Amino acid sequence: MKSNKEYIEEIYEKKIEVLETKEKDEFYSIRFKKPKKSPLKIAATFVLALSLTVGVGYCGTVAYQNIWNEPKKYTINQEVSDEEKEKCISAEEANELGNKYLKQVGLEDEEVLNQNLNKEFLSNENEWSMASKKATITIDGETGKLKSIQVPTWNYKIPYNYGITREEAKKTANELFQKYKTDDIEGDYELVKLTKNMETDEASYIWYAEFYKRYGDEINPYEKVFIGWVPKINGIYQLNIERDTFENNEVVKTKEEAIEIAKNKDKEIEPNRTIESVTIEQSIEKMNPESYLRETRKEDYENGKISLEDGYYVSEDRVRRVWVVNIKYVEEENKIDSYSYFVDCTTGEIIGGARFNPSDTIENLKKDSNNLV
Repeated sequence: MKSNKEYIEEIYEKKIEVLETKEKDEFYSIRFKKPKKSPLKIAATFVLALSLTVGVGYCGTVAYQNIWNEPKKYTINQEVSDEEKEKCISAEEANELGNKYLKQVGLEDEEVLNQNLNKEFLSNENEWSMASKKATITIDGETGKLKSIQVPTWNYKIPYNYGITREEAKKTANELFQKYKTDDIEGDYELVKLTKNMETDEASYIWYAEFYKRYGDEINPYEKVFIGWVPKINGIYQLNIERDTFENNEVVKTKEEAIEIAKNKDKEIEPNRTIESVTIEQSIEKMNPESYLRETRKEDYENGKISLEDGYYVSEDRVRRVWVVNIKYVEEENKIDSYSYFVDCTTGEIIGGARFNPSDTIENLKKDSNNLV
């Protein structure tokens, strides 16, 4: 195998060949992405750019760094260790931030009365949980960023004639988003989903709006601001913020490659099952331990025997562009009907999965006009 230095020297020899046959300005008009990886990866990317842009007949392989790590197992325990406490903000800082967020959502006369540092039940993340007379607040234990505020409806005098139209709800949702979003919520957020707590608009006394961050033509449902409010008085009922940033990774693997990767993995896990059909769709998804558990503890996974007492598995909170490859099986008794593999669009690794097809959920949402903006 060539060393990094030999690899780069060979590339520059190819560069000279290009310059002998192409105008210099044309060569330097090639747009390269800012390199973030090792010299070998820079070299490989450079070769790919040359071959695609100026037609150099050169065979190079782009090596992308693997991102998948096995999920970590932990036992549910809400106690925060002394070592972890050192990474968290102090009780005084948490109290100050809690009071700030209360005022930000219009609860001017409220103050934090009690607080506790603990672990979030499923994510195993440290968080400060606080309460005032009217509200409960949760903030990130290490950064102090707001995660949620809940204000039960009994704290409000709901008007007798509280019904509003869908258009009014949409207008109010956008106003509340601008009013209640925290300082770190930046970029282009779009109101994607608008729901209510009753069947008709007129009977609904709580409305819910979901804002997702947009990246060009795509939206990341894991960078999300969720707002619930009481109409007419616009009293906040619920404010939840998720901040799992989309890594905006490149699409390197083709549909055909992704299908082949998923099918090969499926043969290892389900060697005796017959595939009825395969569908594929590009999506933004979060890395999860589902496919890992299905592969390593298949029987327990499919029978629902992986319990919280047995230990909970958590993968990194990485949000990536993936190919969702859904494999539908010929129906068998007591067997799952289908499974979706999340194939990373850049590395080709399987970084998660789901017992259902996520695209079905999207299509159902699209069909339900009552939920769409």
